[in-house]
Amino acid sequence: MISRRLALQRLLLGLWSVVTAAACRASGGARTVGERDATGPPSESPTLSAAELDTLLAFSEVIVVGRALLPAEHDDLAEHIEESARTNPDRFSSYRTTAATLDRLAVARFAQLELRDRAAMVARHRLDVRTVPPAQDLGAIADDLRIVRTETVPDLIDAYWSSPAGWAAVAYATFPGRCGDLGRYTRPEA
Repeated sequence: MISRRLALQRLLLGLWSVVTAAACRASGGARTVGERDATGPPSESPTLSAAELDTLLAFSEVIVVGRALLPAEHDDLAEHIEESARTNPDRFSSYRTTAATLDRLAVARFAQLELRDRAAMVARHRLDVRTVPPAQDLGAIADDLRIVRTETVPDLIDAYWSSPAGWAAVAYATFPGRCGDLGRYTRPEA
């Protein structure tokens, strides 16, 4: 004997498969991951190279905390950068531009410089300042510097201060969405 619940589940599953099949036929059939659509690029999202990610994390050390990132901070920022690059094409472009600009200004791999040398370069090129006086000549890479200053720097700062490490820095013991001290919530208020 079939229970009412099982019968409803089978009915809904059957309806779902009919609707899915009709949608596939209407869109030209199912595609595998990475298969090209006739009108666009592959469905896989672009990713940053390991060197670009290292450069962005080294830049974060300079503009956000002024020291080497702790492992948890490093992981949180790396996760944010990778997720933003994967889901937002504009952010991917600004990250890639920032990494290339930093390496170009450093005349080497920015991430391989000592922290004090990175900080000196950031200060020399005023990469930590969002606005630049109109009289300052930015040279041939003016657009790239603007992207670094107005897009990437605020994003990296926001990512750090929105992470558990940023919350801990301002004395919040528990990051939002994580369970804190249950005793605080279960005892009567004084």
